[in-house]
Amino acid sequence: MSHLKPEDCLSFFSEVLSILKATHEPERVLSLIVDRIVRMYGCQTCAVIIIDPATEYLRVVANHNLSHLYVKEFRCSLGTGAIARMLSTGHPILISDGEQEPQIAREVQLEHPFRSAVCLQIVAEHRTLGYLHADARDSNVFAMHDLRTLQSFADLTSIALNKSYLYEKNLRLDPVDPETGLEKYAPFLERLSTSISRAEANRESLSLCILDIDNYKQIGGTYGYEASKRLLKGIAGVIKSRLRPMDAASRYGFDELIILRENSPLDNGIAFAEELRKMIAETEFAQEKIRTTVSIGVAAFPENAGSEKDLLLAAKEALYHAQHSGRNRVSHP
Repeated sequence: MSHLKPEDCLSFFSEVLSILKATHEPERVLSLIVDRIVRMYGCQTCAVIIIDPATEYLRVVANHNLSHLYVKEFRCSLGTGAIARMLSTGHPILISDGEQEPQIAREVQLEHPFRSAVCLQIVAEHRTLGYLHADARDSNVFAMHDLRTLQSFADLTSIALNKSYLYEKNLRLDPVDPETGLEKYAPFLERLSTSISRAEANRESLSLCILDIDNYKQIGGTYGYEASKRLLKGIAGVIKSRLRPMDAASRYGFDELIILRENSPLDNGIAFAEELRKMIAETEFAQEKIRTTVSIGVAAFPENAGSEKDLLLAAKEALYHAQHSGRNRVSHP
């Protein structure tokens, strides 16, 4: 629990914002955020951990009290435990006493054992970038009322990371993702926002599908990185072949694709996703004749969500359920 006065906390936020306005390089901002959290809460460990878009493994990009060797060798998959749930749902992890919650504490622990800890999602434009971790040697250092302050630091982290991403993107100014031939996520997100506004005005529905390639990392390990890229492009080609002129599809993550279907209620979106799932399962991809399956989460506006943010979250949660219910299936709210 922070013992700083409110004006001191405000001073810390002002410092971070001042650096954030002055640079598009996130390293200085992230290091300052970590330092200020440590000073506020007397943390044993504090770290910014992001999803590496090249590998979809977690990696540490800023930290306090982690050894160089630990950071260098830290290569954690998203997995299926507490961290995976937090990254998928956005619900923070708050551990008041690790001795009372040993299973979650083991899943959350970095280099050093702790008594209390907190982990919060870092998200930008509805995409999960990683999470903020803080822990302490004593119990009950973090309480529910601290989550708002810590989430604000996580949000500043997301702004710094996304600002850097947008800067790199603007250097390229290419609306098409080169590895899939689909639309990049930023213009897709603009299209989704426009489509929701139009659907609301016309009292129509639209559906959103998020597709994850099952066992994509293992396929890369078996056939090689170039073959996995050809597989990704092949699956994107199947998706494009099923789009109507008013629909859209985009690269969403390392091995995830997202599809917008206009004028499509939930049952229509589910039927489309099932058709797509079967087509992909029955197709051989690339010169290696790779066979794979996909998991798909489907949600619809306004049936499942009343806003762009809630629609994306509903589709992500449906995908999480499909992935952890056996894969090669379609799930919906």
